[in-house]
Amino acid sequence: MNRRFESSLIAAILTLNLIHSPAAQAGGRWGNCSAQTRKMVEHADRIALADSAAGIMTMRVVKAHRTSVMKMKFWSSGRDKMLVRILAPARVKGMATLKVGRKVWYYMPRTDRIVRVGTSMLSESWMGSHFTNDDLVKETEMDRQYTCVSRADRGDRILVKVRPLPNAAVIWSSVELTITKKGWLPVKIAYYGRGHQLKRTMTFSDVRLMDGRRIPTRFRLQPAGKSEYTEIIYHKIRFHVAIPNRYFSLRGLTR
Repeated sequence: MNRRFESSLIAAILTLNLIHSPAAQAGGRWGNCSAQTRKMVEHADRIALADSAAGIMTMRVVKAHRTSVMKMKFWSSGRDKMLVRILAPARVKGMATLKVGRKVWYYMPRTDRIVRVGTSMLSESWMGSHFTNDDLVKETEMDRQYTCVSRADRGDRILVKVRPLPNAAVIWSSVELTITKKGWLPVKIAYYGRGHQLKRTMTFSDVRLMDGRRIPTRFRLQPAGKSEYTEIIYHKIRFHVAIPNRYFSLRGLTR
């Protein structure tokens, strides 16, 4: 198995580098938008988060010449700690990813080897998907890393445009979020680079009741201008579960 691990939200269960926005801290206006808009974005951004969670998911990676499907089990504690272990297919069973703060490690059971993700590996694919190692390390909180540019109400949905704060550790020049008015659920996130060029889109669908909480259970990340994509489907999630700290350790990574 090579370093690219060709075989997640997981931007939905990860974090780091909190750049505290004075507006967000004060509970007043958020850039050009109201405090309520900030609350909507915060809720949508944390829809699948809890103090702890565990579950089963499938990651489907569709590329030009192949499609790969992996079944995974995950454990998370807030945004700082996450362990993901592959359950199937057999050829990659046991491979795992551990994130603690800004540090990420991989475990490769065939060689019984642990690899820490260094700076040179940040742009590489995470387990052959369209997510990168950098996505794991620098996953952000929208209401703290960005400030609001505008809000537009369109029927039963809200379009919120944000741009990064001056010192935010993000690579996007702007982000557009589509959120439902009812329940404040995420529908789509569009990520733009320089010159307002669309780089990728994350869509959310198949809203279901999971452990008492209504959440989208299907996340699709798609590069702009391409038919390929990575899709994550949550089959089961339990929130507020007791997870021993040993799970988020190098020993836990190899178990």
